[in-house]
Amino acid sequence: MSEALLQALETARDRLLDDEGQPVLPGWDRCILYYFSDLDQYWTMQVAGGVPEPAVQAEPDEADIRITTTSKTFIGLMEGSVNPMMAVAGGKVRVKASIADMRQMQVFM
Repeated sequence: MSEALLQALETARDRLLDDEGQPVLPGWDRCILYYFSDLDQYWTMQVAGGVPEPAVQAEPDEADIRITTTSKTFIGLMEGSVNPMMAVAGGKVRVKASIADMRQMQVFM
């Protein structure tokens, strides 16, 4: 596990909060599952009332949003060196979520 991946997961969490620590998506309740295929690791972030908990290494029984990518691509997304639209279109990121959740995800991708 790299420190860079942990920082990227924290960045994803931070993007769901404004500068004052308030939820960007109030009332949003979701389970987000990240699968890093190069590491064969699952990480889960629970969001309740728009407030995200820190990501934990676990695979839940059910997830509202499933994101599959490599750790390198995810780190690039969070650092801004990888374009999210190009990554999805190019197959570097696969997302399984409702259309409404896909729109909301633009906040943290």
